[in-house]
Amino acid sequence: MAPTKVQIKWNKQTFSEVPLDTTGTALTFKQHVYELTGVPVPRQKLMCKGAWKLALKDDDDLSKLSIKDGAAVTLIGTADVVKEPVEKVVFVEDMAQADQAKTGAILPAGLRNLGNTCYLNSTLQCLRYVPELRQALNRYTGTGANEQPFLTNALKDTFNLLDGNTEPVPPMQFVMLLRQQFPQFAQQSRGHFMQQDADEFMNELLTSLAANLRDAYGLPSLEDAGNFVDALFGMEVEDTLSCAESEAEKPVVKRDHVRKLVCNIQGGAGSDVKINYLHEGVKLALEGTIEKQSEVLGRDAVWNKTTRIARLPRYLCVQFMRFFWKATPDSQDHAGVKCKSLRTVTFPETLDMFDFCNKTLQDRLMITRGREVDDILGKDSKKKGDGLGGDGGDPEAKGEESSGNGSSEEEAALQAALAMSMADSADAAVPPAPCGPGLPMDFKGLYELFGVVTHKGRTADGGHYMGWVRQKGDDWLVFDDEDVSECKTAEVLQLSGGGDWHMAYLCFYRFKGTGGVADEKGSSREGKE
Repeated sequence: MAPTKVQIKWNKQTFSEVPLDTTGTALTFKQHVYELTGVPVPRQKLMCKGAWKLALKDDDDLSKLSIKDGAAVTLIGTADVVKEPVEKVVFVEDMAQADQAKTGAILPAGLRNLGNTCYLNSTLQCLRYVPELRQALNRYTGTGANEQPFLTNALKDTFNLLDGNTEPVPPMQFVMLLRQQFPQFAQQSRGHFMQQDADEFMNELLTSLAANLRDAYGLPSLEDAGNFVDALFGMEVEDTLSCAESEAEKPVVKRDHVRKLVCNIQGGAGSDVKINYLHEGVKLALEGTIEKQSEVLGRDAVWNKTTRIARLPRYLCVQFMRFFWKATPDSQDHAGVKCKSLRTVTFPETLDMFDFCNKTLQDRLMITRGREVDDILGKDSKKKGDGLGGDGGDPEAKGEESSGNGSSEEEAALQAALAMSMADSADAAVPPAPCGPGLPMDFKGLYELFGVVTHKGRTADGGHYMGWVRQKGDDWLVFDDEDVSECKTAEVLQLSGGGDWHMAYLCFYRFKGTGGVADEKGSSREGKE
């Protein structure tokens, strides 16, 4: 039997000769109406004069209804609006260059070498991944009095060009303005621009930025830093001078500001001091002797100088003192020569600054470190309590546990750590205060390595610089001017020297804690590497 054909009227549309199988169900017919009109079944009201009363129900038996061929069926209801996808699928190859760069689907752009500018390119690629600096540059307007905003604006433009390109970017404007503002970087030899020192370039650049970036630009405050650069990279240090020749001479305490730490390098056949780890070299640089007038002795005397950090930054730069001047008394001109130390000096992935801080700052850090030890002890006690059970546990099991060295040694170590962290009851009275501008209250003095500038070659006036920047987790990018490649953390930590391969010259660390880098397991002090 051929199905009955009806006419469906919906709004201004008419669907003629719509098949209606009277042996089927009303729900089946409604589903067919949905396919024609897009009106969902729950919203459909189908009415047909003389065939059924009111609206057709899903469970109505069509075979019992008086449906005639050509009957007029009226549909009331709104169709679903076909929504476009929230985000259209676009393939990487179909994207514009700027969009490709922003997605991270391809490697970021490098910087072209404009004549021995690898010292500049490698340093800029590390600074490019300091988000607070990028935010400050984008907010900077360059309208203040007595400002020379040209280099600052050029740096902002260079970073933005790198963000929006996949091909290497020539930093022509920045290099031109740098050589105008600091003529030493425009030195030439035999018609070619000379190689320059990456550390000297960074010092001059930060000095120029500090003169312009005077606001907080997103940081809670500048505190006593005075400018944005010093709030981000600067440290306040406390120098204590004590006369080595007279105990009657009162110690002299002075405050100063620095933007980096120095790792002195010593070693070799004739040296009594062997520097193998970064923390040893930093400690050596923070302690020394000077000659100074003694009022008690009435003459110049030897003074011991000890430097400790009184305020920590969000970002920490450490310079390896690889290059030095060596006297040449036996040469014809006695002019001396620049040399490079190739000694292996291991640097950590996580740097603990506690030992380099003064007593006041150490007391603040011990509060947060003490809380962490308390948490560990609390969790350890809870685990033991759960294991013993409600009745106090099995005495024999207790005896076995106490006789074993593992758990007792762990508990003793934790107790010792707690005692060290809290020192004495007076430390609990230290008022809570941040350890530096923008540092969280729970900061423990730990920094994570995120950037390295390396130098390859045996001369200060030659060789080649490269930048190494952490992307995420264990993934790093290597910036060799316009060439960009990938590597892992293990490869970066091997850049410690000892040969003709690239070795760390500048190490960039960022703070670990709330609002910064997620705290990871442990703190890999150099001795644990």
